[in-house]
Amino acid sequence: PQTAGLVGLVYHAQTGEPLPGARVSVRVGPNQWRGPILTNEEGRFRFEQLPAGSLQVSVDAPGFAPRALRVETLPDEVSEVAIPLKPAQKKGGKIRVEGLEVTIADEAVFLVEATGQQLTLAEYRDYSRLEVLKRAPTLRDLRAIWLDTDRRRAFLGELARSSVHPQVLAEVMGRLEADAFDLLAHLAFGAPIRTRSERAEAFLNREQDFLRRHTQEARWVILELLDKYRVGGVDQLEPEVFSLSPFREKGGAVKLSRAFGDLKAMGRSLREMRERIYAEETA
Repeated sequence: PQTAGLVGLVYHAQTGEPLPGARVSVRVGPNQWRGPILTNEEGRFRFEQLPAGSLQVSVDAPGFAPRALRVETLPDEVSEVAIPLKPAQKKGGKIRVEGLEVTIADEAVFLVEATGQQLTLAEYRDYSRLEVLKRAPTLRDLRAIWLDTDRRRAFLGELARSSVHPQVLAEVMGRLEADAFDLLAHLAFGAPIRTRSERAEAFLNREQDFLRRHTQEARWVILELLDKYRVGGVDQLEPEVFSLSPFREKGGAVKLSRAFGDLKAMGRSLREMRERIYAEETA
């Protein structure tokens, strides 16, 4: 029975001020998370009906370095924890990727090799928006590209050759947890930025029927893929990932595909999983 509770305070490590709007998640099992929920105006959060034991709590807030820690919960008791977050370090130096050099001091300066321009963050965001719109005039177009592996890779390759790199923007904007699709959708269409964890949680909450359609072993595969997506994004939902742990130890794609019927059926489930993670109504 899940009878434990957890309450906590998230605060600024240097000033002691509470941090409202921090995101808090609790890992309650190998593929199960509660949250993220947001801290209230006093920096506080509360979880109920948790299992007893050693649970992982993950916390992040804009402008602060994320944290993960272990918390012990007890049956029929409410545990309490205080979590200090340190401000994210302002990184000096440079970021260099294909066609782009970013100098980070008080304000990031982007040197775009494709045009020879030096741009501020605001100017580079506008430049990136126009480059996305050239290739995906609508949000629906962007989603269709994103769900097709070959089109997505070609699209990202074209953006890179035009000096547009979502991962660099995510770092400079302090949004490393953002899904790259949502970052581009935000730049081009003003869509809200969603994190990979938020999309994964929405999938779990919304797609129980999809999960129940599969065998227990196939559900294990889907949930492990979902955990990999939380960390690495959409590229973790491709067949190549079955050569990695923990799938490699289970026999890889060929053996695991039997839980779905065969390799083609597993491929179809993988494509459907991508479509459901990026469901149009929540894109």
